[in-house]
Amino acid sequence: MLNFWATWCPPCRSEIPDLEKFHQESDVTVLGVDSLSQERNVTAVSEFIKEFDMTYPVLKDKDGLIIGLYQVQSYPTTYLIDSKGRISNIAVGPLNYEQMVQAFETME
Repeated sequence: MLNFWATWCPPCRSEIPDLEKFHQESDVTVLGVDSLSQERNVTAVSEFIKEFDMTYPVLKDKDGLIIGLYQVQSYPTTYLIDSKGRISNIAVGPLNYEQMVQAFETME
């Protein structure tokens, strides 16, 4: 699960606790991506990670390269990637825990 988010994004703030729960309770790898080029400063990102007790890895996309490669247009955007590296689904907007579980149960 590749999740693109930003500290200033209210739907991202509501989604993060469910992402953390999903990370803790499933065998799915969760990876967060924050585009530093769209943040006021790197300290805001670090504070956000601490505020939400995020334990899954977060990539700090300094130049927006990853955001560009995945053509992220809005936050949050989540890519569900199967074990063979294929994108199975793209979710634009926040997901709740139940939707995350359901999405991965339907993957091959």
